[in-house]
Amino acid sequence: MTMSRINSLSSLLVQANTRARANRRSTLVSVVERVPAVDPLRALDAAARRAESDPVLAEFTATRMYWTRPADDFAIAGLGAVVTLAPEGADRFATIDREWRTLVNDALVEDASGGVAGAGPMLMGGFAFDPEGPRTELWRDFPAAHLIVPRVQLVLTGGDCWLTTNLLVGMDGLPDLEPTVLARLRAAFLNDDASTSEPIAAISTDETLACADVRDASDWRATVHDAVTSIRNGKFEKVVLAREVHAAAPSDLDVIAALRQLRSAHPSCYVFGCWHGESVFVGATPERLVRVDGRDVQASSLAGSVSRGATPEDDAAHAEQLLANAKDRAEHEIVRRALVAGLERLCDDVSGAEDPALLSLPHVHHLHTAVHARLRAGHTLLQLVAQLHPTPAVGGAPRNAALRFIREHEKMDRGWYAAPIGWLQRDRGEFAVALRSALVTGSDAFLFAGCGVVADSDPDQEYAESLLKLRPMEAALAAALATDDVTTVISMDVAEDVTASAMCGGEAR
Repeated sequence: MTMSRINSLSSLLVQANTRARANRRSTLVSVVERVPAVDPLRALDAAARRAESDPVLAEFTATRMYWTRPADDFAIAGLGAVVTLAPEGADRFATIDREWRTLVNDALVEDASGGVAGAGPMLMGGFAFDPEGPRTELWRDFPAAHLIVPRVQLVLTGGDCWLTTNLLVGMDGLPDLEPTVLARLRAAFLNDDASTSEPIAAISTDETLACADVRDASDWRATVHDAVTSIRNGKFEKVVLAREVHAAAPSDLDVIAALRQLRSAHPSCYVFGCWHGESVFVGATPERLVRVDGRDVQASSLAGSVSRGATPEDDAAHAEQLLANAKDRAEHEIVRRALVAGLERLCDDVSGAEDPALLSLPHVHHLHTAVHARLRAGHTLLQLVAQLHPTPAVGGAPRNAALRFIREHEKMDRGWYAAPIGWLQRDRGEFAVALRSALVTGSDAFLFAGCGVVADSDPDQEYAESLLKLRPMEAALAAALATDDVTTVISMDVAEDVTASAMCGGEAR
């Protein structure tokens, strides 16, 4: 931190002392400075490695978050937590919204970036899919809601890099961290090893993952059949059923390597890693829930899928088949209709194409509709998240009837899978739907995939679709078995070869 920034921080702390005492509540102090270009993911990794030999820093690295959409040239990393918001219950969105508004309105900020997205006070984190659903020990580190104001955060956007340092001044007027500790944490985060160059991701063919369906495949198919029967009997219109696969590695999985592979292979997806306690929730999701920038609102309807073809001609035929498929178009329309209706409750000028477009990812084509709107004055991003989640793309329609069926028949704790994950600032932010994801704890990983069930769904086809949706995380976990003595660069083709031999290729797992 430059001398001018140190002086700015000292001045802000004096002001915060007065404000915190007068308001009788803690005051957030944030200083934003420009720093040399640093890869936020490597910065997180460098800090964690430094903390292995520095017990003072270790407590900060237990809570970390990484977020990027490579196609947007935008990445954020947050390290440590100066504030944690983790309410339980159905009103969790409103509680966080209220506490965040109070915190950010009181905050004292020195922002050299002039208001760049990702610089300055920020919340990062996510939510559980259904706080009223089954709860197991698997997701013990990921409660109904958990969002942090990072102790230090780094944003890389358009080639420019900005570091935000946060302190909390209590009602006694004192900062919550000694300046010397903050300086050590900042130095660890901006370690010279955290350059923007991308290391070669290597994979070892000597290590494999032992995989197994957590729930028997035939039992899951039977639930799909029961859901179809319920739909045809008029109980609901659509329900999304998820399944999980357990993958056990011979040694701890390298989550940083998995994230590198995901962002390289899926540049148009939201790639995230969220470290809490002993576990990491990681994924690359194609589905935006909602984005707000000022009053501009963007949301996405994503439903209806088909595999990519083996040749360009075959791939084009698959895409054409998806666009013409009545079952998939009907499923997509349920999602689009609910999304528009949800936005109209809080927004004006809601617009989206009547016919879906094609979103093509490495393994799958999706039907996709972008929806735009203008947020009414007095409403917030988290109000939109509460209004939209869960969309019919991950829950069903009508919402309450579908959720009841999921709670009673899915037989799993979704945790944060298919739930909102992302970040927000005062008047901007973005949440995605946490699909194509896995929960990693040491050498164990649990992978998740879901399928939308409608009246014409076939259990065998839905199971095959779930296998397709597992492939991105399977490839990422293959990369997470990387070793330093192998120099082969990992690609999607290599990852698929490893997946075929080392991962769970079919239902016999």
